[in-house]
Amino acid sequence: MELQREHAVWSDYELLDSGDFEKLERFGDILMVRPEPQALWKKADPQAWSAAHLVYSRKGREGEWQSYKNVPESWEVSWENLRFHIRPTSFKHTGLFPEQASNWKYLRSHLKPGQKVLNLFGYTGGASVAAASVDADVTHCDASKPVVTWGRENLELSGLGDKKVRWIVDDAQRFVAREIRRENVYDAILMDPPAFGRGPEGEVWQFENHLPLLLDECAKILNREHGMLLVNAYSLGFPGLAVENMVKTAVPFAKHFETVELTLKETSERGFELPTGVVVRATW
Repeated sequence: MELQREHAVWSDYELLDSGDFEKLERFGDILMVRPEPQALWKKADPQAWSAAHLVYSRKGREGEWQSYKNVPESWEVSWENLRFHIRPTSFKHTGLFPEQASNWKYLRSHLKPGQKVLNLFGYTGGASVAAASVDADVTHCDASKPVVTWGRENLELSGLGDKKVRWIVDDAQRFVAREIRRENVYDAILMDPPAFGRGPEGEVWQFENHLPLLLDECAKILNREHGMLLVNAYSLGFPGLAVENMVKTAVPFAKHFETVELTLKETSERGFELPTGVVVRATW
């Protein structure tokens, strides 16, 4: 299968330039510079980078933001009719992965009202908000209480506070094991697993060691008549085909698989695409 590419389309976000292991981005009206290990090439327009409001520099495991202009602690951005809070963190994140808008668009075109959706490693809820916007019945699970709270805020900010979303602070593996015992069934499972992480009680997660088992467990709570499994894998050194094969092993009953390289496309004249990872979408 030839690997497809998709780049997210925004009005409130731009990848202005990239290169020399950095990226220059616009979130709303704020320009920021962040490290980008995939940007092995030279910058297209080095002079443009002097306009940045925020520049992130790493010191050890964490880092710090240097502010060159008056920047609020948080601000809002929109994608289509959804709204999200942006808050730069000490781990260089902003609370949003812009390339995931490709998946939000996919979810909004494939989910049906009332379908039960489980979003694992749900972070600040981009996919959960997108699913709720088409009246899916969403369960959002993440091990971090602060990001789950952030997700609730994004749902409210998007004017969807009355939608059916259940917010769970828990380890993904432990939660799925409980759902198996409860005999709960979902029409769609979405997941965005990290390379490495820890649950709320110190549970260790390592992508290559734990994802195959989690996928097998998720297969037990998926509706076999019709459904969807969507698995994100950021640029961890694993080719898309390896992730696709893991998914195919877990859900051999799926009828269709597509593996897509998610990118961000520069708005510079050269228009380079920055690879951000792959997503495997299985449907039946």
